Amino acid sequence: MESTMEKYARRIENSQVDPIIKYNGLTSGLLLDPLREETPLEILGFGILRLTSEYIIIETREREMVLVPQEGVFDAEVSGRRFHGERRGGPFALGPGKSNASALYVPSDSILKIRGEGEMAYYEAPALSQKAPFYRSSAEISVVSRGDWVWRRDVVSLVNPNDGSSNLIVGETYSPPGFWSGTPLHRHDRDALPSGESDHEEIYYHRFSWEKKGKDEYDPYGVQILMDGQRLRKAYLITDKCLMAIPGGCHPVVVSPVSELIYLWGLGGRKTELAMKDIPEFAHLKRFEEFFKVLEGEREIKKLGREKLKGLAGPYGFSKEEFTLLIATLVEKGYEIN
Repeated sequence: MESTMEKYARRIENSQVDPIIKYNGLTSGLLLDPLREETPLEILGFGILRLTSEYIIIETREREMVLVPQEGVFDAEVSGRRFHGERRGGPFALGPGKSNASALYVPSDSILKIRGEGEMAYYEAPALSQKAPFYRSSAEISVVSRGDWVWRRDVVSLVNPNDGSSNLIVGETYSPPGFWSGTPLHRHDRDALPSGESDHEEIYYHRFSWEKKGKDEYDPYGVQILMDGQRLRKAYLITDKCLMAIPGGCHPVVVSPVSELIYLWGLGGRKTELAMKDIPEFAHLKRFEEFFKVLEGEREIKKLGREKLKGLAGPYGFSKEEFTLLIATLVEKGYEIN
């Protein structure tokens, strides 16, 4: 958000505030609290509930919640309504292109009672209106492929203001080994809907597909970046169960080739509509995606002369630098350019 970036961008850049923490697997409750000065957020909170046979009781008051099972089973009661759900085997159980994610929405002015076994991640933010509780099972969600080449990923939308919440927007993204997400770069930290941008904070919860076996072994890893082109240019090593508070700016993430990555994401703001504005310097990657589809439609074309390629690419308006990058990308995709 614009106000959050004004408050925290330079403090993050100068390492006075750390936007990343690693969940220790033991704590139960709120982990990123926007009311704490050391948390670079103003609206959005994140926590994890470690479930047991005893009920955990939470009063939401003016805030709403979205809970996403990480592994295990749960029974919940929200203001008299009962819900049951599960996530067997964790987020990677079904493999690429599939998802076993689900979500429980708890509105403001509610009492949540929840018990079970395993872990429930949750987001909370101020409610903008009163809604009804609901549970969205894995049978009700769909997996959508976005991007192309090394920035292709699978996205699952779980909850948003168009289908049940008043503020919170929650989902999961799967990134194959070595691939980028949050690409092409975009931002959502200004209240400027006429120009295609909204004002939202975000939190990522990173999960990797394997865990190290001993304390002296390396973790599977990736890199999370925060930058706004002016005040903030930082990169962070991420490992399993790392939390990243994103006050604003661009926030691409790349997983190393040694693991798959699934990150849970949640957004909250002061208005409901989400609009992500592409960064103009890198928007050509979306035109690359369109051009790749043209070439895929001509599957017999695997050898291309530069002049023919220029002709095919002409309608896309690539600059000299972008055309050079296009050639390099096509070569890596198996095309012969001469």
